[in-house]
Amino acid sequence: MSLTINNQLDLLHDILSLHAEECCGSTSECEQISRIINSLQQNPSLPKNDLSQILDGINQYGSQGANSANLDDHITSYQSDIKQWLQVIKDSNY
Repeated sequence: MSLTINNQLDLLHDILSLHAEECCGSTSECEQISRIINSLQQNPSLPKNDLSQILDGINQYGSQGANSANLDDHITSYQSDIKQWLQVIKDSNY
């Protein structure tokens, strides 16, 4: 069973929310972020709006986090971006 766009955005929002609240996470969470973004970007049903414009930044965040020597510092350095991304995801109509 494949995830709908809404399922993927809910999962992405949950992971990013945890990173924002706890300022920590795991390599596997960052890898999951990248997988979700790649799937969303390949979905032709995803409209070209504010959401589609932030996906590259979130993907970069996930990729860099997966390879970071200090993941907690990486997450902390992205706090303002994460909060902005969470708002855009929340405001999307999925």
